[in-house]
Amino acid sequence: MKQERLFDEDVYTVHPEDYRALCERLAAEGYDFPRAISGLDMGYGLRVTLQLTRMKDLAKVTVRTDVPYEDPVVPSVTDLWPGVEWYEREAYDMLGIRFAGHPDLRRILLEDEWALHPLLKRYDTGGYPLPGWEPAPWPDPEPWTPPPPPEPEPEAEGEASEGGEAS
Repeated sequence: MKQERLFDEDVYTVHPEDYRALCERLAAEGYDFPRAISGLDMGYGLRVTLQLTRMKDLAKVTVRTDVPYEDPVVPSVTDLWPGVEWYEREAYDMLGIRFAGHPDLRRILLEDEWALHPLLKRYDTGGYPLPGWEPAPWPDPEPWTPPPPPEPEPEAEGEASEGGEAS
């Protein structure tokens, strides 16, 4: 996992197998408003970007993961944030990213019979394969480090401490 700070939010770039665990941790930390899930053709594979806000303090976080063209599967997070069903369906419809565990993964903008995913770079604007198109080389992987554990909530003034006495 790679963590960086961009503008006013933390940005995590994780392997697809770590995406779900990080999302569960963020939900447990109170990130309760999914601003967006988007998909992007990176030229070497597909990227899923999830943007979250914690409404009590307006903290923002972004989670990114890249998947190969050959197997574009990411775990669904619809059970953590029910409002993301439509975002995940749009990423599936436009780019072919499959969200494992999604309760109703089907096209949302195009007809069910549509054969292509129109935002893939391998097709021209008419839906025809670009001659000679090859994916770019996959970038060097970032070294993985486990995410830090969540910090404990500070005790409110006047609450009993572990010794049992109120202050």
